Amino acid sequence: MTKFRTIYMDPCWAEVGGGKIKRGADKHYPILKTADIPDIIKNSGLWDVEENAHLYMWCTNNFLKDGLWLMEQLDFRYITNLVWLKEKMGIGQYFRGKHELCLFGVRGKGLDESICSDARDIPSGYLLPHEKEDGKIVHSRKPHSFYELIEKRSKGPYLEMFARNTRNLWTSWGNEIVSSP
Repeated sequence: MTKFRTIYMDPCWAEVGGGKIKRGADKHYPILKTADIPDIIKNSGLWDVEENAHLYMWCTNNFLKDGLWLMEQLDFRYITNLVWLKEKMGIGQYFRGKHELCLFGVRGKGLDESICSDARDIPSGYLLPHEKEDGKIVHSRKPHSFYELIEKRSKGPYLEMFARNTRNLWTSWGNEIVSSP
């Protein structure tokens, strides 16, 4: 079994939205209770992580506390976050949003050269386009260029949990995998 040094995930947070129009993630795909996510990941059959490893995890503003909790449950410690600045303003209950957070955590030594490439020129905020199909924005799909960012900063083997596609050099796990980008 492969032991992974870099994990990337976009958990199916129980984002149900609010208001008169159904806008939550549950309109687009099955969602999970936060308390169930650690066991689902650990029982995936792939969860074998090196002593020194990196974790990149997408988290909506509403689920920031849950994201930090999940990171701890997976034996990673939070270090910082990356911000995806979206080209289009989103909806919101109290404030409208135009960004999404990717939490970054480490297990073990963190900057150990066995898992970390020297790419200090990477900024923490990215203005990247939404992923589109037939001209429409695809709910929750992250920019493909984010994989390149991860590959510049962190070394493999790479594992993507809750994946939608496969990618060369990555092991992908998820119930929505359809194709290679």
